[in-house]
Amino acid sequence: MFIYILISLGIIFLIVIFSVLWLIAWTRKPNADYVLKFIAKNPQRSSLIIMRNGKTLANVNGNERKPLASTVKIIIAIEFSQQAANGSINPDEKVHIDDLACFYVSHTDGGAHEKWLIEMEKHGFLQDKSVSLMNIAKGMMSHSSNANTEYLMLRLGLGNINKNVTKLQLPHHEKLFPFVSALFIPYEIALNEDLDITNKQDTKRILAHIQEMSQETYINEANKIHTKLSQDIDGKYKERAHIREWYNSEFDKINSKRFTPSTTSEYISILKQMNRGSYFPSHVWAYLQPLIEWPMKFENNQISFKHVGGKGGSTAYILTYAFYAEDKKGNKTELAAFFDDIYGYETLKLSNSSSAFQLAIFTGGAKWEKKLQQLH
Repeated sequence: MFIYILISLGIIFLIVIFSVLWLIAWTRKPNADYVLKFIAKNPQRSSLIIMRNGKTLANVNGNERKPLASTVKIIIAIEFSQQAANGSINPDEKVHIDDLACFYVSHTDGGAHEKWLIEMEKHGFLQDKSVSLMNIAKGMMSHSSNANTEYLMLRLGLGNINKNVTKLQLPHHEKLFPFVSALFIPYEIALNEDLDITNKQDTKRILAHIQEMSQETYINEANKIHTKLSQDIDGKYKERAHIREWYNSEFDKINSKRFTPSTTSEYISILKQMNRGSYFPSHVWAYLQPLIEWPMKFENNQISFKHVGGKGGSTAYILTYAFYAEDKKGNKTELAAFFDDIYGYETLKLSNSSSAFQLAIFTGGAKWEKKLQQLH
């Protein structure tokens, strides 16, 4: 009898192991159709607009606001280009990487900042531990360096960045704020309320405190911390905060929900202006195009497209992207997809399938236009 129990337990164990391995392999495999199926089954957690040559191919909750994650960096790239064009900043100015390190929080960006630094050194753009402002902006877009992003918020001015929300006529777009700095809000609450952030009960109190905050208060706190980080040359503030000791999924979830929101409709309006060259003056576009069209550095895109540009972003609970493309035949397509309240295998599968979905939309032609009809 005991042997049968052991055999049964062994079989169950093997089934569990094989199931886990299968799930891991499945989530890693790109599947453009999965994205469509997810949207069809979960419209409340999805927002999608696709346009080709001025015609709307899909519109699912296009006016519903959702948190943007790093897709919001498009707005910063626009302000950078405007200031570079009017002489407010010198894109060739050299910046010491220690000034960027003030805003770098390890293990919070998937290694993006470190990969960017390695690439800068490899191609000779990192000299005397300094890089140009232009390369910092490129690193924000192509590698999604959050440290570069917060540094540019400091240099460009958040007030100037947020003016573009009005200029671009985006009434549903909320203000940008320093989202890396916001990660330290729980730590500041713990200090002010004399709470132990590593204690479970105190953690619950801190989470409740954040939930009760208005968005304005939350942004103000993030701005205060942004100032502290800008002065954290020796890294002592980050060392005291020791974010890796206490930052968990609950803090990540609430931080994701607080992220600057907008709509796919508003981001499609930006993409259309870029794709048609109908908004930005040529002296601004000269700086903006190499930032926004970073995907064109890949040979496969050069073969298939005249232009590809945009930005994506993600957390454990958010996935967003907004891209435009013009193929070699002159067809112009814009795609914006925002997902929130996703988790676990959903996040992984959607993320790993995003490039395949974008490529299918940009190159699938009538076949994919037909598939999109299932969303109507």
